[in-house]
Amino acid sequence: MAPKRIVIVGGGAGGLALASKLGRKLGRSGKAEICLVDKSPVHIWKPKLHEVAVGVIDQSIEGLLYRDHGLKNGYRFLRGELIGCDPLKRQITLSKVLNHEGEQLLDERHVAYDALVLAIGSVSNSFNTPGAEQHCIFLDNLESANVFHNKLLDNLLLLDETKEKLSIGIVGAGATGVELAAELYHVLESVKDFGYLHIDKSHLEIHLIEAAQQLLPGLPDKVGAGAQSVLDHIGVRLHIGVQVKEVTKEGFITQDGVLIPAGLKVWAAGVKGPELLRQFTFLPLNQRNQIEVDACMRVKGQEYIYALGDCSSLIMDNGKCVPPRAQAAAQMAATLYKNLVNRLQGKAELPFRYQDYGSLVSLSRFSAVGNLMGNLRSGSLFIEGYLARIMYMSLYQRHLASLYGWFSALVYRLAQRLLKWHRPKLKLH
Repeated sequence: MAPKRIVIVGGGAGGLALASKLGRKLGRSGKAEICLVDKSPVHIWKPKLHEVAVGVIDQSIEGLLYRDHGLKNGYRFLRGELIGCDPLKRQITLSKVLNHEGEQLLDERHVAYDALVLAIGSVSNSFNTPGAEQHCIFLDNLESANVFHNKLLDNLLLLDETKEKLSIGIVGAGATGVELAAELYHVLESVKDFGYLHIDKSHLEIHLIEAAQQLLPGLPDKVGAGAQSVLDHIGVRLHIGVQVKEVTKEGFITQDGVLIPAGLKVWAAGVKGPELLRQFTFLPLNQRNQIEVDACMRVKGQEYIYALGDCSSLIMDNGKCVPPRAQAAAQMAATLYKNLVNRLQGKAELPFRYQDYGSLVSLSRFSAVGNLMGNLRSGSLFIEGYLARIMYMSLYQRHLASLYGWFSALVYRLAQRLLKWHRPKLKLH
């Protein structure tokens, strides 16, 4: 049966891009009703959450309002959190919506669908480490980024008065951990321009803890080594090949019993599917709590439910799972868009083919490192410095293009730059 009402749960890189394309293709013409569900009213590209956390970008400038964007792109936005799903009735249940004072705005609602797409992303994996959930901030969403930002502002105020050191610990030297460490040093070098006269980078102590034997595990050794060289140079304290067995109020306790002190603690190690998925017994889950899907991203055993992005587990021809990266989510959204349109037209669906274009990591103003591969060239090319920085910025432009189209994305980006030009470079409120 052709899907006439397509409901997409999750407004991240994959879900929002899919809703935008389907809305422009089918929603505007009335060929199908496209609904996007998210618990937040604002979208921030997940690779930029660490910049929100330190105040380098302002969500009021960089943020996308789903309701406004949906009106312009042919889809309907529904605010709420998924709490139930009945595949027999083909309907989902959304939670109550509360205001900032905790008062109820909307009751629980049932939303019917002809086709359902789960694009709810991933969360950091604490690996059941004692104290991690209690003492650490997990930079998984906009809310947690704002929590970190407020705690950072509190510590800067205290630091300016006491001139004591601020110790920040980050578990996980993947892209989030590495980029966050670099941005924090950038911020500490800049705050004097905003009235914090007694603070400089000598007051900051950052511990970056990684259980693997290199930074950016999973990427080529040369990329990890390039990032390590930059972080060493700016003063980040690297703990490579170190496992955390417990988190306390004072800091991180390693397997060797050593305490790594940290007043502000971030957990950015590993990814897994949200715990919410466990309550849906009809969903086949792997060990990392991700939904198992077939080559067309259809949930195994379900005809009308799909999953894409970090919450899904799609095994490629080489036996490996599609990696949980923004570029993978964008590619999956592009393929699923074609398949849903094909299904509406009675055509066959196409299997997903992942193309690795390489990975790029921004080290704030200090540098950028990465590798280019796949269709861009034969083999892999290591890049760093200004070229890598330009390539990294182009990734965000591609994301915007998937949401607005190329021309509108260029205009939108120009408007962002003009707004930032006359506003403070750091958001310190």
